[in-house]
Amino acid sequence: MRIMVRDKGEAGWKPLDASKYDSEAHLQDLLDRDISLIPIEPPLIACVREFGLPGSGSSDIIAVDRDGAITVIECKLAKSREIRRMVIGQLLEYAAFLAKMTVDEFVETFNELLGAPLYQTMADKLGEEFEESAFKDALAENLNQGEFTLIVAVDKINDELREIILYLNAHSDCTVGALELEYFKDSERELLVPRLYGGPEAKEAAKKTSERSTRMWNKDSFLKALKEYNENESDDEEKLTERQLQGMEELLNFTLKTPTPGKIVWGKGQYEGSFYFVVDNRENGKKVITRIFLGWTDGSIAIHSWDIERALDPKLKESVISEFWKKLKSAGIESFEEENRKNKYYRTWLDATFLGNPSSVETFKQAVLWMRDKIRSYEEE
Repeated sequence: MRIMVRDKGEAGWKPLDASKYDSEAHLQDLLDRDISLIPIEPPLIACVREFGLPGSGSSDIIAVDRDGAITVIECKLAKSREIRRMVIGQLLEYAAFLAKMTVDEFVETFNELLGAPLYQTMADKLGEEFEESAFKDALAENLNQGEFTLIVAVDKINDELREIILYLNAHSDCTVGALELEYFKDSERELLVPRLYGGPEAKEAAKKTSERSTRMWNKDSFLKALKEYNENESDDEEKLTERQLQGMEELLNFTLKTPTPGKIVWGKGQYEGSFYFVVDNRENGKKVITRIFLGWTDGSIAIHSWDIERALDPKLKESVISEFWKKLKSAGIESFEEENRKNKYYRTWLDATFLGNPSSVETFKQAVLWMRDKIRSYEEE
């Protein structure tokens, strides 16, 4: 590419010569100073360098966006032999070891390298649109599922790397991109020309859909999807009865109609809808939301155990949680599976049988309101 420039008022144009990076560290420095040079949406907000991964090496840069999506970036120069196949293997190795980290380990490492708290940095940059609880939840989910965007940043892409990127996006679950960052300068100016091959947008085009695609749910769309999912369920033992479907609808109405400090938050899944019963409260002087329970269009229902534990007084939470479960079990409401507690970001799944018993549904609602009031009582003390 040839770049022509001129100062205002000059008649002629002068070429701006292509320049070479001093080293891979030079390329890394440019991205570290302004991670928004990577043209993806939503834009990356915060990044750190040399993120150590136990059992592997250190990734050049790891960055996050406002939605808690994680991007792993490796910088290579065209002259490097690793720019071809080896760098892709390197990124996949980093992703594999990154997926073994808990959200607490990830945030702790990020904080140390950033030299500031990640959550506060995001809040400072995004303002009121930043919801810490939702961001934490998304980080934890992406780590648990190993869902990352992998990007090779290069000064000049070659045909082989481009073909590998296109193939992986079309034929694997990986989201991979190559950032070509051409560099021009003269005695007074510097110019960068970023081009992204592959990446999230290309992945969406290649797969005709994106796992990050979102949908705005409401009562009508949720109930329609719940009914359709149940009708299409091939296992009769997994199907909800008509009374259980009514029970789920009753909990949805309960969540919609409960006055503040209880309210509903809709999930954003493209195909699977969900709703959360949440409580607005404060944690360390900041407004946060605490999710008490959530329901899905596949008929699943769960208690958001991690959120509840976080919101309660540490000295009293064991007794409060014990009393909460005692209330549920008195109505025959049982749990059947608890997610991994290791990262303290888990939910407890309930046996949906209770949805078919009006008395049990009523007890569940009263237990949720009881827990809501307990959570708010600590804030008011």
